[in-house]
Amino acid sequence: MFIRKTFFFSLPVLLILIFPADRLHAVTILKMNHQFPDDTAGSRIDQWFCDQIKSETGGKIEIRIFWSNGLADPKENLELLKTGKIDMAAMSSGYFSSEMPFFSAPNSIPMGMDNICQASEIMKKLMDTIPAFTEEASKNRIHPLFFHLLNPYLLVTKKPVLKFSDLEGKRIRTWGNDMPRLIEAAKAKPVPLFLPDIYSAMKMGVIDGCPFSVDLVVSYKIYELAPHITEVVLWEGPGWGIWISDNIWKTLALDVQTVFTKTAQLARQKELKSTLAAAKEAKKFLLQNKVRFHSFPDRELAKWRDANPDFFSDFISRMARQGKEDDAKQMVDIWKNLRKEPKCE
Repeated sequence: MFIRKTFFFSLPVLLILIFPADRLHAVTILKMNHQFPDDTAGSRIDQWFCDQIKSETGGKIEIRIFWSNGLADPKENLELLKTGKIDMAAMSSGYFSSEMPFFSAPNSIPMGMDNICQASEIMKKLMDTIPAFTEEASKNRIHPLFFHLLNPYLLVTKKPVLKFSDLEGKRIRTWGNDMPRLIEAAKAKPVPLFLPDIYSAMKMGVIDGCPFSVDLVVSYKIYELAPHITEVVLWEGPGWGIWISDNIWKTLALDVQTVFTKTAQLARQKELKSTLAAAKEAKKFLLQNKVRFHSFPDRELAKWRDANPDFFSDFISRMARQGKEDDAKQMVDIWKNLRKEPKCE
């Protein structure tokens, strides 16, 4: 007969079960705050990632996901990671444009990419090439594992938007520094909101519309309130990242870090196909639920583009004031060149 005791430690939670020597084992449990519900295409990739980590480490590392901001509000993620109060987070860097301007830019600059294939290749190249990305993560005491793909953010509204002038006066959900300027260029009113607040804001009349991908329109049930989708890409880019606190990352053995890195690479590859499939399935569902899709003529898009500020030049100017002009210029050059290449078949 033996006595079993369980000890619970602060994050990461380390469960130690005291058994006879031949049954002694330890499990490290990492808690991840997640800004999305569990039924999005990207969320399923995250669950797969966590399951793989557990399998590849022989059950020694277990990641528990707290969906829909189960541990904290999205705006708190960065500070909680920096201080080690949470172990991991699925969070959008665009929410932290001041603290993470380089990571934030691809996640927030409007009309800068066209499809998820561009987003996947551009973000990887930027992280591999531009020193400012590594410096920014280190300064914030966080380590990026991989970034998700989001289908193009189209314009989702209560009433149809068929031309540029239809936007005037409408209240549109935004985030970051640049999306509000895109909306202002259309003489509409930007309303900064986090993801969990979009449905209630739409229901209460706080906003008239939002940029959203078709699959997220389904996941967040926005189609119940806004039955019109204008097929103009307001934003496309890398979505939320999977981040781990440096406090945790540095405690992991090298072989475990390698498991995390390789599994992250597999998750990134796996997601491309599933994200494209999610868009196709979502559009079919929305059409069945009487959502109307509207084209946006090229001449109307040209009017909007002409009214916009030069987001890239403005980014370079902001980074120049922080002594990062060379990195910013290199980033924009890579971004523009790669935008010409990857196309989703």
